[in-house]
Amino acid sequence: MTQLRILAVVMILASWSASLWAQDDLANPLEPAKAPSRIFIGPVIGFNRVMQTGGFQYYASPDQAPLCPILEDGSANGFFAGINTEIILGNPKDSRSSLIFRLLYNRMPSSFEQLNDRLPTRIIDANGNSQTIITTTTFTANVTYTTIDFEAMYRFGIGTTGFGIQAGPVVSYAIEKKVEQLFKLLEPDNAQFVPAPGYEYRDNLRTAVIYSGDIPSSNALRIGLKAGIQYEIFLRRMTIVPSLNYNFGITNLTQNESWRVNTVQAQLDVRFAF
Repeated sequence: MTQLRILAVVMILASWSASLWAQDDLANPLEPAKAPSRIFIGPVIGFNRVMQTGGFQYYASPDQAPLCPILEDGSANGFFAGINTEIILGNPKDSRSSLIFRLLYNRMPSSFEQLNDRLPTRIIDANGNSQTIITTTTFTANVTYTTIDFEAMYRFGIGTTGFGIQAGPVVSYAIEKKVEQLFKLLEPDNAQFVPAPGYEYRDNLRTAVIYSGDIPSSNALRIGLKAGIQYEIFLRRMTIVPSLNYNFGITNLTQNESWRVNTVQAQLDVRFAF
């Protein structure tokens, strides 16, 4: 619900701004023609296809051995929204290059899963007896990763086609870094985990919460490199720019693991002449 509210506010602001600029753009025979604009400002929204490369494993407590295997690759969908500013370099009439700056609220979650077939597990059978049998289980990790991003892009237009390429660094500050790890019993259907002290259980003792909380030893900053291709659609003093980009994480999410956050981003920038 919160995500939908953010997107609704962005679209309302974009529509309101567009109407104001459309009125300002009406011809006035008493004034000279306006010079081409050099600065453009407006909202940006986009979709993330997140790909987190892991290699992480957590402990239930510092004095216990890890209860889950190494989780390596995860993915999920996210979104981002914010504002963007484009500054045209050179003469606006024939310039093919510009600088683009963006300030974004960015959600980049991910889900990891490791299936374990034929794993010895201590369970409670249908008669209430505790025993160790061969089971099918799965370990999952649901990661919540939310950042405030600052992007500095250089755009180069490809002739007069409207197409262009953009590339530049991304600096992100993490405002939410959480993970929930679950140990789920899939087979047999009539079995339950034997409760152990210090753990939370769900689904009638068929799901154990191994860890839930902040990601241990996580880094506050993420440094990335973003590049992609865009297409400019000009409407009077407004420009609509759809683009497809790849956001590659250079730094690791934590200090102890080789864990990076990469995303394929489909985005839409709307810019009004300033």
